[in-house]
Amino acid sequence: MKFLCPHHRSMFANLSLIEQNDLWVYWMENALTLYESRDSEKVIIVAGNAFDLACLVRTRNSDCMHVELTLSAILLCSILRNCGEHSVADDMLLRALESLRATERCHVRMSEYCSSNECIDILLDASLQPDFFAQYLNWPTCPVTYPSKQSAMMVH
Repeated sequence: MKFLCPHHRSMFANLSLIEQNDLWVYWMENALTLYESRDSEKVIIVAGNAFDLACLVRTRNSDCMHVELTLSAILLCSILRNCGEHSVADDMLLRALESLRATERCHVRMSEYCSSNECIDILLDASLQPDFFAQYLNWPTCPVTYPSKQSAMMVH
């Protein structure tokens, strides 16, 4: 499932990396507002746009946006699972993992280095996600809920 239409994908692909990152931040800020309003459908759309944008950026700049991709994947997968869309959430998780496996390291905007392997570990281990989410987004509440260990998807 893709959230951005081909026209918008093309348009956003031509933005500078700074503009793409700013757009990602804008969508995630909107996702917070919608989450606080308890509008799950719109959170899925906006978080999906942020997720697609991060995936799109990584197809051309595979050494960028590890953290952004991971954050938007965490949010998107959590909201999809809460809405009963487990197979769609699993598909989004697989897309994120495929993108993250494309490179070894990236330079993130926060002037820190983040290993793609660390991001993969975070996506695969739900117990690591609240701290990661809080570290980078610092939302008043963490919207991420976690499946039990028995029902968690394990992808290697």
